[in-house]
Amino acid sequence: MRVRLANVRKSFGRHEVVRNLSLDIADGELLVLLGASGCGKTTALRMVAGLETVTAGTIEIGDRDVTHVLPKYRNVAMVFQSYALYPHMTVARNIGYPLKLRGTPAAELDAAVRSAAAKVHLEELLDRYPRQLSGGQRQRVALARAMVRTPSVFLMDEPLSNLDAKLRSAMRAELKRLQSDLGVTTIYVTHDQIEAMTLAHRVAVMDGGVLQQVAPPKEIYDEPANLLVARFIGAPAMNIVAGAMEHGVFRLRDGAVPLGGAAPRASLYLGFRPEDAILAPADAAMLRARIYSTEMTGNETIVTCHLDGEPVVVRADKDFEGAPDSAVGIDLDPAKAVLFDRDTGNRIRR
Repeated sequence: MRVRLANVRKSFGRHEVVRNLSLDIADGELLVLLGASGCGKTTALRMVAGLETVTAGTIEIGDRDVTHVLPKYRNVAMVFQSYALYPHMTVARNIGYPLKLRGTPAAELDAAVRSAAAKVHLEELLDRYPRQLSGGQRQRVALARAMVRTPSVFLMDEPLSNLDAKLRSAMRAELKRLQSDLGVTTIYVTHDQIEAMTLAHRVAVMDGGVLQQVAPPKEIYDEPANLLVARFIGAPAMNIVAGAMEHGVFRLRDGAVPLGGAAPRASLYLGFRPEDAILAPADAAMLRARIYSTEMTGNETIVTCHLDGEPVVVRADKDFEGAPDSAVGIDLDPAKAVLFDRDTGNRIRR
């Protein structure tokens, strides 16, 4: 079911937490609302659910304006960060509770519960209680309870944040496959950019209640709309250095990068991803830096350097060894470099 937000605003007194948010979410799409705590993403999700009133603007689900419709009439299912399971009910009763409230016949309810449980691999645990389950199993119960209602839209508010790193990774894969199999429109809120990049068909980055960019994960990563998106997406984040453009060359104190075709500017920023740069001898590279620290992660070494007094990160081979404060050169692919306006922070097209 298509979801559309048009110029949606939400204020608490004089404090505006969502500002003119407009989004068109296609039928069957998984859209991730991404941003730091307090950016307005959860408030936006709660407005779609009907749990928060809308100060201005409209929300549509399908062809129906639901801006002022009560939550129970919107046919949406929400999965929360805290699993919100009933401790005195078995897994089967927790999953089937929404259907019980509807007065669904027992045979139909039982079949729906077993079908939903099978999709999240809980068939053998239907008689257990929440206290007897792991965190991942409890989250799957919450998912099954949402699924059993056959909603038009899934709304997920940081559902994996209470899980450990290994379990989060496994649950991401399960969630992505499940959403693909069900084909239900899903809006997913998270502050974790890894979750956003791995799960989403499109990512909507928010900051200060304002939508910064909405695009597929690869476009968000390769072509950030502004400095905020560039610095938020990526682990490590995009490197940003200040300089000036002269005769098609980006110049800074400790080097220069040829960027043919770029217009002259006295002050701007150059951005490049850690994997788009390589370490080289200091006297034969575009940029000259000094090693600050090295971190061997297993398959690679993360090398943090100081360039013009700013930290710059490069991904190196796992066997790389470099002493702190030693001189090193950095070469980068000019075709993958990004320029940003120093005053507005917006990306400069070239």
